[in-house]
Amino acid sequence: MSSTSVQELLLQVQTAPPVVPETPTEADLRPWRDRIDALDRVITHLLNERAVCANQIGHIKKKLGMPVYVPSREEDVLRNVVACNPGPLPDEAVRRLFERVIDETRSLERQRYQAEPLYDGRTGPEDE
Repeated sequence: MSSTSVQELLLQVQTAPPVVPETPTEADLRPWRDRIDALDRVITHLLNERAVCANQIGHIKKKLGMPVYVPSREEDVLRNVVACNPGPLPDEAVRRLFERVIDETRSLERQRYQAEPLYDGRTGPEDE
């Protein structure tokens, strides 16, 4: 997805949400579904961009001989996303979503750097 497309999508989702009439019809679903589709495209782009950033950090750490996985950093990330959660999703749901995002990003890193397994929190870096 090009940057222009993402900017256009962001403009779409930054506009006011559709109005729900007093007596909605099936046709009133379309603008809401279109909005969700646009949000999903933006979220997908942002998740992929986040994965690129995390993988670049992993690459730099590997080159510097640093552990790629640092559990305390993961906790910092989770605290950060929970702290900025405006709702309506509960904090626990946001935490679970980002745990999954982090897990999938780590999986991508394993695929890219398969020659050296990543520290997964269950074994020490010395076991790698």
